[in-house]
Amino acid sequence: MNFDPYAGLPPNLVPTPPAAMPEAPGVPETRSPFVKPLDASTIIDNLSLDRELVLFIPNRDKYPQHEFRIINDTPQEYADAARKGFQPVDDPELVRLFEGKVSGTDKTGKVTKPVLVARPLAVGDAVRKQIAQRVDNLKSSMDPKRRKLNVGDAEKYASIVDSLSNFSIDRRNI
Repeated sequence: MNFDPYAGLPPNLVPTPPAAMPEAPGVPETRSPFVKPLDASTIIDNLSLDRELVLFIPNRDKYPQHEFRIINDTPQEYADAARKGFQPVDDPELVRLFEGKVSGTDKTGKVTKPVLVARPLAVGDAVRKQIAQRVDNLKSSMDPKRRKLNVGDAEKYASIVDSLSNFSIDRRNI
């Protein structure tokens, strides 16, 4: 026994099935602005502008007493790395990781290349302690409890505070 949900309805209320889907028009012929056909997969494989640098250092466990950074080969970054105790790595196995790579461009549009630098962990710990000490000094200098005032300033502030504490308002005139 088939169930008909439209049984008993007048014919004008029974829905009619939709018409058949019309055929799509023919696909237009695609044109290329190049005379010689290009292979997109070959181009994509050879892209180098957005290729990410390899940040993995193989056999990292061979160097447990060193920390590594990757910098650009600009004089400013070399100087900054040297001030922080980093030196360019000269191990051929590690240098080979970044040969032929491009890390970006500088302000003038010149291509920059990545350079692997390293420093001993002891130097890194000393630098981090110096930075932490500077931050602590800056924080303590901003703490009002530890701020030292000159004697002249203290007297001036004391007189201002005294005058404010003796301030009274005549409420009858408000």
